[in-house]
Amino acid sequence: MRVFTLELNNDIRGLEERKAYIEGLIQRLPQPEFVVLPELSLCGYIPNQYIWQYADDKGKDTTEWALKMAIRYNTYIGVGYADREYKDFYNRYMIVGPKGVCGVVTQSEGVSAVFKRGDFKNTIATPFGKVAVAIAYDFRREHFYDNIKDEAITMILQPIASPADPTKPEQERKENDLRCSLYVSAFDVPVVYANCVGEMDEMPGKVGDRMKRQGFRMNGMSRIYASDDTPIETDVPEAVGAEVKIHSKRRIRDIPFYSGYLTPGHNLYRAITVKQDIMWAIKYYGKNHLAAIEKLEAEELAAENQEAEQG
Repeated sequence: MRVFTLELNNDIRGLEERKAYIEGLIQRLPQPEFVVLPELSLCGYIPNQYIWQYADDKGKDTTEWALKMAIRYNTYIGVGYADREYKDFYNRYMIVGPKGVCGVVTQSEGVSAVFKRGDFKNTIATPFGKVAVAIAYDFRREHFYDNIKDEAITMILQPIASPADPTKPEQERKENDLRCSLYVSAFDVPVVYANCVGEMDEMPGKVGDRMKRQGFRMNGMSRIYASDDTPIETDVPEAVGAEVKIHSKRRIRDIPFYSGYLTPGHNLYRAITVKQDIMWAIKYYGKNHLAAIEKLEAEELAAENQEAEQG
């Protein structure tokens, strides 16, 4: 299967602007069969409540656009988007083919001040097998592994917008390689790491403040990890492509975890700072999200009424 990931410029804003930008890249790819876009690719990675204005309504707009792209370019597309359903906002990822939507995955442990947390599934059934999807931080947590460890899968996607220190590219690459290689070794299926590039917006909380002070930004480094693949050369600087073998496989070895994390780290920082930040962020989300939902619903109703009057 000819798989491509597109390392999108996160500084481009606006839904229509980004749709045109992404399509301009897709149309330049040589015979793509699966195009994997980063986390929140349709609206851009905005880790604060400003992103709510771009939230889809149960994936309707995302489905329409992605299906149009899949049919027009005869390919499967994985796309990330902000969504709202009932009275909450979610970070979601959809796989669409020329014949329709294959499925949707919701992030379980996202930016808690912005998106609803939960215990969500991580697989999507496609005509070429079951694809495991871990949006961003979920890839580093044991919850994702527990959800897929007994499944037969053909591919693992890690759509992400990962802020990191741009002065330490070797360290970032080494950490990416370690995490992705653990899953390649455990399942012997391709792992697609799809990151973006660009400035990091404000993120509520202590962790976000720390990253901002240290000059973190999204540095790309997208890569397709596989035990047997053939790189595909393109004239698209944003593209990383490879022809990979697709087989449905079950786990062949275990992955050890460290207090719920994929790799060792600063235990006190994880147990105290991160945990406190999450608890604060959940309260901050709860304080603001219902009013934002009501505002969006009122704006939609007003637009529908105006359209009806003009019609």
